[in-house]
Amino acid sequence: MMYETNIPVQSWKTLIISMVSAVVLAFVILITIVGPAEYGIDPTGFGKAMGLTVLAKPVQQEIKAVTNCPVGKTAEWDNIVVITIPAKSGLEYKFYLEQDASIEYQWDTDGNALYFDFHGEPQGSSAGYFKSYQEASSHYANGMLQAPFTGTHGWYWKNDSSQPIKVTLKTTGQYVIKGLI
Repeated sequence: MMYETNIPVQSWKTLIISMVSAVVLAFVILITIVGPAEYGIDPTGFGKAMGLTVLAKPVQQEIKAVTNCPVGKTAEWDNIVVITIPAKSGLEYKFYLEQDASIEYQWDTDGNALYFDFHGEPQGSSAGYFKSYQEASSHYANGMLQAPFTGTHGWYWKNDSSQPIKVTLKTTGQYVIKGLI
């Protein structure tokens, strides 16, 4: 006994048209949605109209001002930076220090407390090791660190509030600024 089946078979023409349509649609989505939202590239203006370009703001733009005091000028702080921690998110700000180099610091917020973790990661460590020096929730911290190892040292701040919080970080010492990570 033989059964007859009517399974539709697509032609090569239909398959090619489907593939070309998928590629064109993917390109349109890339240009109008992904480009503006992820990379800030908006050749059509659609991303700006839909409010997608705000999503592409690099974290580096959250730094409002950096002031370096010229060498030879007497000042309490060598560097002052104002960082905006967006609502419901966190940022890290780091310095590179050689072993036994020191950094003196003071930071405060515009009044609201943040969770923070002051920590360091040894240079060349591939295991994800880090050493916490201080971890708490506060609107202010100050002190001095003599680096126990060569590597990056700095703060992770987390803002759990629904409003952005500004942190003013003042430092002096023997370091290289890495900035926002």
